[in-house]
Amino acid sequence: GRRDEFLNRHQREAMVLYYKNHQQADGGWGTHVESPSTMFGSVLTYVALRLLGCAADDAAVSAARAFILAHGGAPYTSSWAKFSLCLLG
Repeated sequence: GRRDEFLNRHQREAMVLYYKNHQQADGGWGTHVESPSTMFGSVLTYVALRLLGCAADDAAVSAARAFILAHGGAPYTSSWAKFSLCLLG
């Protein structure tokens, strides 16, 4: 389905704000809120932000992409994250 049919604009904005509030100084996200940045957390959150409508040049998205690329890119994430990416195509 379309994201507008699944989550309304206010729900998407709240989710984006949550992710942005928990982004680490290095641009990534951890596996949980208190975790240091991991490739697993960063790759999945990057994808989530893009699916929620954040532009590729959004500051948080750009910082996340820089973190991911600095750590080898999405192929260097865990098998669970790779499986999730495969489901998205």
